[in-house]
Amino acid sequence: MFLVTSLLIFVVSFIVVWNSGHYGNHKPGIINQRSQPDIVEKWINPHPYRFTMAHRDTCERGGSDVFLVIIVHTSHDHVTRRQAIRAIWANETRTPGVEIKTLFALGTTDQPDLQRDVEKEDAIFGDIIQEDFQDSYRNLTLKTVMTLKWFLYFCPKAAYLMKTDDDTYVNHFNLVTALRNIEQKSELVLGNIHTKGKPSRRVGNKQYLSRYSFLRDWLPPFPSGGAGYVISGDIVRSLYETSLRTKYLYLEDVFIGMCLEKLGISPVYNSRFLCCQRLNLDDPCENRDHITVHGLSTENMFLVSRAEKECGV
Repeated sequence: MFLVTSLLIFVVSFIVVWNSGHYGNHKPGIINQRSQPDIVEKWINPHPYRFTMAHRDTCERGGSDVFLVIIVHTSHDHVTRRQAIRAIWANETRTPGVEIKTLFALGTTDQPDLQRDVEKEDAIFGDIIQEDFQDSYRNLTLKTVMTLKWFLYFCPKAAYLMKTDDDTYVNHFNLVTALRNIEQKSELVLGNIHTKGKPSRRVGNKQYLSRYSFLRDWLPPFPSGGAGYVISGDIVRSLYETSLRTKYLYLEDVFIGMCLEKLGISPVYNSRFLCCQRLNLDDPCENRDHITVHGLSTENMFLVSRAEKECGV
């Protein structure tokens, strides 16, 4: 009887040890590195969302190489803003021979009427991309990762990708001129760059960061998401893959700064990307050199556009 009991204990112990050796490092949703090449790292921030609207042939239409893709982050009920952008700067004709594609990025909504309206709008204009995560302020980083993913999947040969918001005016002519004239053509992130910033520890602040979510007492250099920033196409893949290996942070522009820091890429500051600055609408010709202006109402967007034409910008 003693021999039988001892034998059973040995067999059970062997099975437990064998199982832990084979399966102990496997976690659902995380790559088992022992079955992957050495260059593969574990995804700590997987992006398991699917496109529900993608327009994957966008960059195949037109018959010429795409120079720039602009993806505008928007919300379901911002119909007027999207219409203004389509009518004003997304319909730009002052850059002949330069192929620019403009799309609007969304998550999902729990309001069926809004979703149906967006689908009808997209059926008309064919310029809305969407993934199946909930669209919210806390999920803005998901929208940015979706932006990188869309470019990588459907327009990887384009020279540049731009991310901006739907209250931002973009001057195509000045932007294209700046990109053509800049010396740094690769590993480029260009925009209004914030440096030496500190995380807000004040509970209730819209940009509050606890020490659990962000331990350091300073922020990495990061581009203003509102004013918009441009990424050269050669680093979109590495930036996307780095985003999957970086702890999630809901402040999307700071998150991009964290990814750039990991890659050893320093974003380039350009003062012509205007963030949260008031325009002199009494003499709009003063603003003729800007590339972007953030924080505009649709009315002021029309005013800026009209002023540019009158000033011969």
